Amino acid sequence: GASDVRLIAIDPTVAFGRPIVHRAGVSTQAIAGRLDAGESVSDVAADYDLTPAEVEQAAVYERAA
Repeated sequence: GASDVRLIAIDPTVAFGRPIVHRAGVSTQAIAGRLDAGESVSDVAADYDLTPAEVEQAAVYERAA
């Protein structure tokens, strides 16, 4: 099912191996940076065509890294 698809991927050929949200190819760092700057999850999600859950997962991953 869809639940076993990894949201976060590290691919050496994408973004120089930085972690990305796999479906959108957006780095977790970019997402977390925008949230840290005070933007809302829904705004960031809309900009990158992500779900709020994907944005939150990226932020959690980046802060844990």
